[in-house]
Amino acid sequence: MYFFEWLFFEGRATADYDELARETEKRKKTERSYHLSTHHKKSPKQYMTTCHSTHTNTYIDVRTPNDEKRGLITLIAGGAGAAFTFMLMISLYFAGIHYLALFVGTEERLSILDYFILGVTPAIPTVSLYYYAKYVLPYLRLEAFTARRLIVRFNRITRKVYLLRPKHLGGVVALDWDTAEVCIDPNMSELDGVGGFVMLGWDKETNSVRDADGNLKDDFEITMVGKPTRNGSELLAFWEYIRRYMEEGPEAAPKPQKLIVKFPWPWRSFMAVWQLDSRFFKTPQLWIFVLVYSLLLPLITIHAIGHWISLLLCYEPKFPRAIEEAGISPP
Repeated sequence: MYFFEWLFFEGRATADYDELARETEKRKKTERSYHLSTHHKKSPKQYMTTCHSTHTNTYIDVRTPNDEKRGLITLIAGGAGAAFTFMLMISLYFAGIHYLALFVGTEERLSILDYFILGVTPAIPTVSLYYYAKYVLPYLRLEAFTARRLIVRFNRITRKVYLLRPKHLGGVVALDWDTAEVCIDPNMSELDGVGGFVMLGWDKETNSVRDADGNLKDDFEITMVGKPTRNGSELLAFWEYIRRYMEEGPEAAPKPQKLIVKFPWPWRSFMAVWQLDSRFFKTPQLWIFVLVYSLLLPLITIHAIGHWISLLLCYEPKFPRAIEEAGISPP
């Protein structure tokens, strides 16, 4: 679910950038956030390479951390919309049958009150659908009827970072790699790191934010990169992988053995909701989570179904042609 991206985009229009910058500087002095430049040379022992959907000699496409958090809104909000639609179709069906019979004369006439009720009844689900579309549908679009995933592309030839997002989440933008700033907490513990991710930012002053057509935007950008991780070491390893790819080339950051599958297989939705990997089985202290998740298996299955439906209701995103061909030498 793209809640944080949507919240950030909606609030950016009314945000005081100067005040936000001052608050950010103040937090840097008090919090444990670790500011890491794009030219940082620390080399973790192992690299995280399981966040890629595409890896070529020109660019790598990396996922965002909130792609898997979906399904509940689809079940609740989507179920309500489906119910209102069903009520409208049923009421129109019965009203149509009886009004048609009135003119054709194929059945006994109803009372005037019955015909009045038949005519008024469809108005109830119609009004409900109106308010549903106005107040609920925007939230449903956070995980359904939108892009199946958000993509961050690192192109080492153009030295750009491209964000592929729907328009209601900020749209497609091109950002300068050399002006990117990354915030990581290297001391993040195993517990703190549940859901941890790399955050990249571009200041207004750098003039490095452009739209898909290459037009300069007087704006700042923030994006979250990679899958949720367990600790600071994994975050550093993941960022080092990207840095080496951009600075040293594909030889320093080879293609991972397994890329993210784009097709929404149903068992992948179950694994996304299950959220337990092999480390839980290898660590005796964590077996309690396996037991709890086993007891909640019916609810997890329902959530997984909603997760899968949300993916089926989405489209596979694609960069504009100019970005797809950027940095690729003609044959």
